[in-house]
Amino acid sequence: ERQEPKTMGSLRVGVSRLPLLVTILLSSIQTAGAKVIKLDNKNFESKTQASRGEYSGYWVVAFCGQTDRCDKLRGTLNDLSNELKRTSKGLVFAHVNYDDPKNKELLARFQIQTSPTLIFIEQAHYARYSSRTFSKAKIKSFAQLHASGESFKQVPKPKDVIEETIGPILETVAGFVFFWPVAFLMNHGLAEMPARILWFGVLYVTGKTFEETIWNKHCNKKKGYQKLKVDRNSSRTGSRNDTPGEGSEGSSRLTKRRNKNKQW
Repeated sequence: ERQEPKTMGSLRVGVSRLPLLVTILLSSIQTAGAKVIKLDNKNFESKTQASRGEYSGYWVVAFCGQTDRCDKLRGTLNDLSNELKRTSKGLVFAHVNYDDPKNKELLARFQIQTSPTLIFIEQAHYARYSSRTFSKAKIKSFAQLHASGESFKQVPKPKDVIEETIGPILETVAGFVFFWPVAFLMNHGLAEMPARILWFGVLYVTGKTFEETIWNKHCNKKKGYQKLKVDRNSSRTGSRNDTPGEGSEGSSRLTKRRNKNKQW
């Protein structure tokens, strides 16, 4: 009997296994293309834009722990993510670890008290999944219909770290600088004095502003008319003089003054 070379036999085995490898590769690509995103307290707001209302997709977020029911729910979300990635554009499936102590602030923000809990986020509002059964058909309807029939609430804003740390310090400093002197004056019966000082300061500033704007302009205008009158008188007296030089000089002065007055 003729024996086939080992290389040809291995090649035929490889060709026979090729469809299986292609199927595995396509399934892995499909799974990698639409996956369930893992969220936590740090990246929740940056990815979802929940409180800002900016569009980043329609989010279906599951708060799950390490239980069999939660593992089944995560598998259902993964299947729906692969199934609806082409038909329902914009739907994003994600999950938050309920048992992680770092996510306590996030759980308190959305008032999550039980695991698993499913919510839908859209344009700075969220709705809670009210059904007790987490079947694939119900979750699919909940996601595709954008939580139709559920009551929506506004997404609460996250706490600002700067406001929590520096805010109390600024309040203490402001209270010491501004309110302590007022309390001191009130205790000594001098509460009316700061009000009087402030009132006189307002009057002084108002008077100064009036003087520098309206009154000075009026005075300058009056001085201009007085100078014009003097120049006219000087021109008249110059014309009566016998020497023609004085009269001509006075008329030239009058002409210059009139031109300046027109320009003013």
